[in-house]
Amino acid sequence: MRADEKMDDALSGEEKRCGARTLRALEKGFADIETEADAARAIDELEGIAVSIDEPPQEPNLEAPVSQILQRKQIARSGENAVDVIAETTAQVAKASPENEVMLDAAIPAADEESKLCEPSQRGRTLLRQEMLKRLAPFDSLDAIVYLEINRLPHPEAADRWLGRFSRAMTGGHGWIAVLVVAALVDRRRAWRVALHVLPALWLSTMTVEYPVKRFFRRQRPFLAIVEAIVVGRKPGSFSFPSGHSAAAFAGASLLARQYPQAGRVFYCVAGLVAFSRVYLGAHYPGDVLTGGLLGAGLARLFRSLIFRAFRGIAALRLRF
Repeated sequence: MRADEKMDDALSGEEKRCGARTLRALEKGFADIETEADAARAIDELEGIAVSIDEPPQEPNLEAPVSQILQRKQIARSGENAVDVIAETTAQVAKASPENEVMLDAAIPAADEESKLCEPSQRGRTLLRQEMLKRLAPFDSLDAIVYLEINRLPHPEAADRWLGRFSRAMTGGHGWIAVLVVAALVDRRRAWRVALHVLPALWLSTMTVEYPVKRFFRRQRPFLAIVEAIVVGRKPGSFSFPSGHSAAAFAGASLLARQYPQAGRVFYCVAGLVAFSRVYLGAHYPGDVLTGGLLGAGLARLFRSLIFRAFRGIAALRLRF
């Protein structure tokens, strides 16, 4: 069964009607933004609404059915205020449960297709995006522009599916274990030594980036800030900066390249593909993956050095006693 047929089967008649009403309300909301001044006022109001949002949700909200959530604050009314419609819809996309994502994800491609036929709506989207980019700091503005260029590349179903699975397999650097398994089949004795050089430093590097570093910077995910972001698969609930996937990928590549220099380019190409996939799939800004990669590689080498200094110190103490 095709993905769109599965989607249709998962939606009830009421949910489809709510999705259609929400789409019309969103299109009208974008069309109401006719000038740069309208876009500036809309962003001012949206920023005011966003002040109360401290961080992305960590767990999905499973309490309310789709139709109830979409009708909350009268989002489905075609005459809703543009800012109210955009703010509420964005909030629901960010908090979507697995049940609610079925309908919201169905509305996004339809919105893209319909907006091509609705010039006022497309103009409103463009004005909002330009106003948002103007307000960002220079680095953040460049980050958002490059993000949109990569994230809005063509998304054929096969590429989305393959990159999604590849990205999940590399979560936490787990994909590098496959390299160690192959190495064990070729030379078991050496593989144990390589594992000792790679796995502890890889784990420590990944955990350092995923927890203390991310929680210090607390950068929101791009799909919470950019209206036109395309997100493939589930939306991550943690913070965005730096990218944990990229940190683990480049940490593993750096450690393995030290052990197998002849395959170093292959390892770094794999790590680069992981970093690209995180932007393409909508989960990270380019700055997140660049910083994550550099930080992961640097931390991996630091932790590896500290671990073996500790081992040598313990060995020296044993010889003394």
